[in-house]
Amino acid sequence: MADHAATLPSPVRKTPADSRVTLAHIMSEHDTNLYGTIHGGVVMKLIDDAAAAAAGRHADGPAVTVSVDRMTFLAPVRSGDLLSVHAELVRAGRTSMTAEVRVTAERWNASGPTAEVATGRLSFVAVDADGRPRPVPALDLPDPAGADRPVGAG
Repeated sequence: MADHAATLPSPVRKTPADSRVTLAHIMSEHDTNLYGTIHGGVVMKLIDDAAAAAAGRHADGPAVTVSVDRMTFLAPVRSGDLLSVHAELVRAGRTSMTAEVRVTAERWNASGPTAEVATGRLSFVAVDADGRPRPVPALDLPDPAGADRPVGAG
């Protein structure tokens, strides 16, 4: 797939909603560990995929994972669960970005309760075609009082 997005002009500022992404995946027996639950590494990959997509949306192009700042597993995931992985940016610096991720699970074939099963916080750097860091748009976050405030370089 051509990377035409990297050549498009970036807006000066973006909001977390501009980067928001949700990935959904039905877990299968191929994803299980020796305990019969879904392997944590499989969940970690989905978290990284969603966070990378959010970072790429914000950066208007490629972004690479720099660190996993936090990964928390809250409940086991089972074969047949539909995982929804929700990610959005919470910080943008000059070339780096931080995404927060929330993972929920529900049975794939039944409407019913949804449980939060994992969370994560990952950092990314936007890169150019040569793999060098490149600037990203500023991120406008709402302040606690409800007014928008710009979040600039960091």
